[in-house]
Amino acid sequence: MKNQGKLLIGGVVSVLIAFSPAFLFQNLWIGYTAAFMTAVIWLIIVDQRVASKNESRAALFSFRVIILLLIVTQALASIQFYINSDRQKETLRTIRTTIIHGISQTEMEKTLLYTLRHYYQESEPSNATLEESFRTLFTERLNEDGTISPEDPDEEREMPLLYEVADPDSIVLSVSAVFTPGYDSNFENSNGNRGMYEAKATLTKEGVVYERQN
Repeated sequence: MKNQGKLLIGGVVSVLIAFSPAFLFQNLWIGYTAAFMTAVIWLIIVDQRVASKNESRAALFSFRVIILLLIVTQALASIQFYINSDRQKETLRTIRTTIIHGISQTEMEKTLLYTLRHYYQESEPSNATLEESFRTLFTERLNEDGTISPEDPDEEREMPLLYEVADPDSIVLSVSAVFTPGYDSNFENSNGNRGMYEAKATLTKEGVVYERQN
C-alpha cells in the first residue's frame, strides 16, 4: 500500500512539474504536451507494476483496456480543444480586422470629405487646390514624417495615419497595421511588415475613393 501511495504521489508531482514549462514559455500547449507525455509514461510504469504482481490475465487485460481508454479519451479531448481554440483565435482575428477596417475607413473618409467640403464652400475653386484646403484644416496635425497626429494627443494608435500629396488636387491617406492581419498573409506592407491589414483613401475633386489593399 505504501508503495502504491508513493507511486501515485510521484505520478501527480511528475505531471505538475512537466506542466511548469507552460508558465516559463507562456505557452499552454508546451506544458500540456509535456504533462500528457509524462502521464502516459507514468501509466506505463503503473501497468508494469500491476503486470508483475497480478497473475490474472483477465484482470490485467481489463486494467490495460482502462489505461488505453484513458489515453485515447484524453488525446481526443486535447485535439478537440485545440481545434476549438484555433477556431476561436481565428474568429477573434476576424473581429479585430473588421473593427480596424471600420475605424480606419471612417477616419480617412471623414478627414478627406471635410477637406472636400472646405474646398467647395470656403475657398475659391478657380484658384484654390485641395492641398491648400487640406493644409489649412490640418496644418497643426501634419508631421514632417508624413503622419497625421490624432485629434486627441493622448490617443494611442496601432496604425499611424499617413498622408501624401500626390499632386495639388489629389490627397492620399493610408494606414498599415502592425498587429491586425489582412486577407493575404504574404502581402508586403508599406511599413515593412508582412500580411497585415492595409488600406488607403484617395481624394480628388470628384470625391473620395476608399480601397482596402489587404
